[in-house]
Amino acid sequence: MVAITRMFGGFGMVVLSLGLVGSSRAAENLPAPIKERTTIDIGMPGTLFQGMPKWIITAGAEPFKKMMKEQTGLAGTIHFPTDALMLADQMKEGKVQLGVFQGHEFAWARNKNPDLMPIAVAVPMQPVQSFCLVKWDCKAKNIGDLKGEKISLPPVHRDYCELFLARQKDLHMKGAKFAGQIDADVATNAIQDVIDDKAGCTIVDGATWHFFQKVFPGAAENLKVLCESEVFPNACIAIQKSELDDKTIEKFRKAMLNAQNDTIGRPMLTTWKLTGFAKVPDNYEQQIKTIGKTYPVPPALRVAVDK
Repeated sequence: MVAITRMFGGFGMVVLSLGLVGSSRAAENLPAPIKERTTIDIGMPGTLFQGMPKWIITAGAEPFKKMMKEQTGLAGTIHFPTDALMLADQMKEGKVQLGVFQGHEFAWARNKNPDLMPIAVAVPMQPVQSFCLVKWDCKAKNIGDLKGEKISLPPVHRDYCELFLARQKDLHMKGAKFAGQIDADVATNAIQDVIDDKAGCTIVDGATWHFFQKVFPGAAENLKVLCESEVFPNACIAIQKSELDDKTIEKFRKAMLNAQNDTIGRPMLTTWKLTGFAKVPDNYEQQIKTIGKTYPVPPALRVAVDK
């Protein structure tokens, strides 16, 4: 937005020098300058913290706010909207200036609020991906061949895993259902249920599957991947273009990129299972467009999008 302001400002000066318009008319056409902020409102949707009690969510977000204050000098208030679409609305209304989005949710949010701009992306310890695991000797070619079996799911089933499971069911089950669902008490037990023939399959995130292979290498040999999702775009830190000036945006960008070197940032990254933050990749825009097309907004959230 600031870059656009400067461009139009320069254009206005050229027109004035040619005597084509009056100074008052040119001034009316210039956007109001963005004031430098002294405080910041930060939004973190509840979908970032699936399965966590509220007190842990609040306590876990405090280091982020503290690091922002230390690195940028801006005191912050953290808000916890229900989902990314609500956060997109709050940012559009100017109630929140900085938002944290999962990659696929950012794709949905951008459809609702095109002025959202990513300034840094998270670097997870494992790629954001979902896996359907079956026993090593399973003859199923896809999830549709397991409709007579039970499925075992972890207690905290990441939303991108739910999206992947729903897509596989739409593609291959054609309205059929599993014989039942086992709600495992811990994620690794959902995998163990497949090995023990209690369930025909499970859907887990990449971090859980990697952990199981590392900690239980022998047991992991009894499994195979029936299918896996695309790698979802990494989460991002985004701003509302019209709310922050270039100087403030750069402060936040530097703070995120330096998080792994910060005494407050390092433990925060460990809690969030991140190795750090990085510059937004050149193809990030294409990533979110692709994932948004493959995994559109679920029906439960469609009403919010169409408001």
